Amino acid sequence: MNMDVGEIISWVFMAMLLLRFGVVLVNWATPVHLSDKLGLVSADSAPLVSILIPARNEAHNLPSLLSDIKKLDYPHLEVLVCNDHSTDGTPEVLKEYAADWAGLNYFDSDPLPEGWMGKNFACHQLAQRASGDWLLFLDADVRLKRDAICRALADARRKGVSLLSVFPQQIMKTKGERQTVPVMNWILLSMLPLVAVRLPWFSALAAANGQFMLFEASVYRRHEWHRQVWNQNVDDIVIARTMKRQGQSIVVLTGDEDVLCRMYTTREEAIQGFARNMHHFFGGHRLWMTWFVILAWIRMPYFALAGHWWFLAASVLMVVGMKMGVAVISRQSIKMALFLHYGHLWSMTGMALTNLRNRKQVIWKGRIYKKA
Repeated sequence: MNMDVGEIISWVFMAMLLLRFGVVLVNWATPVHLSDKLGLVSADSAPLVSILIPARNEAHNLPSLLSDIKKLDYPHLEVLVCNDHSTDGTPEVLKEYAADWAGLNYFDSDPLPEGWMGKNFACHQLAQRASGDWLLFLDADVRLKRDAICRALADARRKGVSLLSVFPQQIMKTKGERQTVPVMNWILLSMLPLVAVRLPWFSALAAANGQFMLFEASVYRRHEWHRQVWNQNVDDIVIARTMKRQGQSIVVLTGDEDVLCRMYTTREEAIQGFARNMHHFFGGHRLWMTWFVILAWIRMPYFALAGHWWFLAASVLMVVGMKMGVAVISRQSIKMALFLHYGHLWSMTGMALTNLRNRKQVIWKGRIYKKA
């Protein structure tokens, strides 16, 4: 059967969509949340977990996180916070909580060395001061349920991994958040089968989320992962790929009402924040990122203009199925995922354009980082 160019293009577009649909199916069908099975957590046998929090201008977030940590049911913790030259009330919040909490220690960061990214340097200092058997790096905007540490540690030990990372379940309260925040999981869970992260080959099939990264301390101290990525804007994904290239086992999961986060409060904040690392979801290639966004807009209009109605109908069904699947995996509203689809496309476009516009520099939390 001879096909014209238009049909070939339609088949290529459908093949690419079908591949993503398959990835969502794999993520839906395989375990991607923390297990409910708990290990031994008695005070005598529980390994020491160091909770490490880099904090720059986090006075509005720290009280909620610190209150959650105080309620954790894990019996053997130390908590360290690095105040990364904050200009808000972060030092006052830390002083207030440390006054009646012997388990909380905090310190002011050393001056930022030339070329280092601020968060990477803060995490490096935290790791140097930590004494735990496991190191848990948390962003200040994370929220934890009582058993989150027990479940994460049990999973990491049972799976025998050097890093367990969780993409938190996102808390979204405003329309702007609902139009933007789901975009990252839409990309992640339709591009990367999370079960493949554990495979010992293809470092490109790796990801992590710096909001929740639990490292086996002995491996971390041997490699000093944050020192290795000292000048990288996207420390989490680069660390995951570096670890995988060096033969370390990692696992990536998504939150299920155990690890939560409200990252941004407005659409503008979310676009600026996600734009910093969007191209890293595409192997660091902005060309692939751009093609992904363009294809998301042109696929269905192309099928319609070409009169390829079966392709159009199939693509609509697959996109609806993918949106529903990602929403279920991410513990997000299916109704929101479907009715805000084009809002998500507009936000994704804004993120990509911002990423391209700022490719020579990164502006974050009052600092400007120039790229070579």
